[in-house]
Amino acid sequence: MSPRTALSCLVCCSFFAASAVRGQPAGVQDSTLNNLQHAPDYVTAPLGTLGAVVERGRGPVDMILVSGSGLGASVFEGFMRRNATRYHMLAVTLPGFEGTAAPPMPPAGTSYGDQTWTGAAADAIARLIRERRLDRPVVVGHFLNGSQVAMRVAVEHPELVRSLVLLAGTPRYEPVSVSRWPKNMTLDQKVKGVDQLLAPKWFKTVTRATWNTNNWKPTDLSVDSTLGRRFVDRCNAPPLPVLIRYLCEFHASDLWPELNRLDRPLLLIQPRFTATLRADTTRRYLAGYFNNPWQGHLEGCPHAESVAVDNAGVLVMEDQPVIVDRRVADFVKREGR
Repeated sequence: MSPRTALSCLVCCSFFAASAVRGQPAGVQDSTLNNLQHAPDYVTAPLGTLGAVVERGRGPVDMILVSGSGLGASVFEGFMRRNATRYHMLAVTLPGFEGTAAPPMPPAGTSYGDQTWTGAAADAIARLIRERRLDRPVVVGHFLNGSQVAMRVAVEHPELVRSLVLLAGTPRYEPVSVSRWPKNMTLDQKVKGVDQLLAPKWFKTVTRATWNTNNWKPTDLSVDSTLGRRFVDRCNAPPLPVLIRYLCEFHASDLWPELNRLDRPLLLIQPRFTATLRADTTRRYLAGYFNNPWQGHLEGCPHAESVAVDNAGVLVMEDQPVIVDRRVADFVKREGR
């Protein structure tokens, strides 16, 4: 299973009181699986540690970069190479992604709304800033999970942060108007749906084949099909329990109330994908992550600006590097206090 199809499944299993597996083709579920726990031989890392930290650049401005959805520091290699004279950068891999060890699973019965892994990663980045004695870094969040962690750092530790940049970031999922997923769900509704139905009745026994087939497509990630395929493979590479834990915490969260308290400057750079992809009615889920959640909200954030970039996918900083590098540099210079 995946971010884009988890939503239709939650509709089937939660708010319509139907089984998530009813009527599904053979092989979608395997009752012998328990994807809500690590495999017995999985070696974990302590909760509150980071998977990896890659340091690049000797510029005068400190910067923290964090990605998600199975991806980590590797997505920023091009950005860091191009901007080595502008910033001193620490690219973070969330624990469990890109070959790193994930934390232990929380005790049985722990709500996904507790944000156990997401909150611990945000706290770890705050400690990293203090331990490295960084000078109020720009915090850059990318994609699902990465944007959640970055936003939490900026909201919960504003004294540590210069400004917040989100690349293909999202505060929540909000469906397109034609979706069967209820619009404007409260946080309590989201948490209840994930805790009681989506996680135990779908993700617990979903197969790896179903996940890989229905996860992000290469053209979602990049207009370059080769680059998109390479990073889709990285999205799918972590163990399924790790991917599921992070995804369930995302869907059991809503960062808008927190962002309303944000007092740091915010730059949002969103991909508009290609005209062909935007016209594809099977890909409307993309608007539910990268467009609809922001509508009508940025006006409440001080010093917030939004940029929509054509012909770019989730890897917007690689698809349109000149635009992204320039907009980030201008923003950092302007909001450098």
